[in-house]
Amino acid sequence: MNHASTPNGEKLIVLTEAEYRALTEDATDIALANAARAADAGAPVLDTETMKAVLAGTTHPLTAWRKAAGLSQAALAERSGTRAATINEIEAGKVDPRLSTMRAIAVALRVEIDDITA
Repeated sequence: MNHASTPNGEKLIVLTEAEYRALTEDATDIALANAARAADAGAPVLDTETMKAVLAGTTHPLTAWRKAAGLSQAALAERSGTRAATINEIEAGKVDPRLSTMRAIAVALRVEIDDITA
């Protein structure tokens, strides 16, 4: 990076093409990260202990995400357009739910389907 001045004395900064490209790539990365953060605002987050329980298989992923969102089974059922009994059966591993049901639940929780499947 070099400094220069206009005939009027205004300061200029001269960049190499590589420096310019690095700056614009950084700006793009920052914009993408900010957009992702905004899109995820309000989405639930699992704490470390809950994530360990999910990975160990002692907690169903749907249960973990539902609780992280602060929802009861009834509230999640209402929000997703399913029955509370369906949520209960999924969390208990008693049923293999339809993809459409899991999609509705994932949308209601603001997570991906893969996040809530065992």
